Amino acid sequence: MTKGTPSMGHKNRITHIRCRRCGRVAYRTDKKYCAACGYGKTAKIRSYNWQTHNVHRQRVR
Repeated sequence: MTKGTPSMGHKNRITHIRCRRCGRVAYRTDKKYCAACGYGKTAKIRSYNWQTHNVHRQRVR
């Protein structure tokens, strides 16, 4: 198997479907968890401090 154009023909599998908790198309069908909210892995909503970077950069006058 070569690495170029013929390999692209095998990429016809759906990896992400709509998540039932957050509604985004980020639920992985093979690993059974949502990449956006963490549904399927944990009961807590997936969130990180680097996601809300605009809060830290408020302009002080």
